[in-house]
Amino acid sequence: MNTLTNGQAEQLIQLFADRYIRKDYDAFLDLFADDIIFEFPYSQEPNPRRLDGKAALKPYLENLEKVLEITSFTPPVIHVAADAPVFFAQFEASGKLLMTGQPYEQSYISVVKVQENGRIVHYQDYWNPLAAT
Repeated sequence: MNTLTNGQAEQLIQLFADRYIRKDYDAFLDLFADDIIFEFPYSQEPNPRRLDGKAALKPYLENLEKVLEITSFTPPVIHVAADAPVFFAQFEASGKLLMTGQPYEQSYISVVKVQENGRIVHYQDYWNPLAAT
């Protein structure tokens, strides 16, 4: 896939959000290549900065659901790269921190690279770790 349309990127990020909120992790993981690289550049210890492969992503999701419940995502603002299978998505999430019951409000910017088969091969998740404390 050399380029993406705005519609393809919007559909992919919508599936991402819907499947995550429903906690349908098998369907969520189907959005990714087996060798997905999932990065969290602003992550702080003890959280990982990088996950390699679906085998690492699945237990991460299962642990995350014990700490955080996201109940909604805003519609994304999508920016598609001109000559690459890459898009940028800006969106917000709301939910709660399960250990404290405090609200969780987060702004995200994600950089997403997609393979020819439409699966995500690289996902960079830029979020504010202070919102999770």
